[in-house]
Amino acid sequence: MALEPCKVCGSLTSTEEEICIICGYPAKGRPKSRWLKWMALILAMLIGLPLVIGLIQTMRTPTQPQPLELPTTKTSDA
Repeated sequence: MALEPCKVCGSLTSTEEEICIICGYPAKGRPKSRWLKWMALILAMLIGLPLVIGLIQTMRTPTQPQPLELPTTKTSDA
């Protein structure tokens, strides 16, 4: 049982293990692609950022009550 350093975190991992016990990086086979992580981050920003900005703007604008317009009645002086 030989130990070799992980390609990502550098911790010593057994050559018999399929993944690094510290970071989960696969020791054998193809590593997980990073494009999925980037796409998820971009999608979250495209959806989440406008929502956060809208909430901040809503909380910053003071809500002032509108003055009530009372109906005016004309009285005839006849």
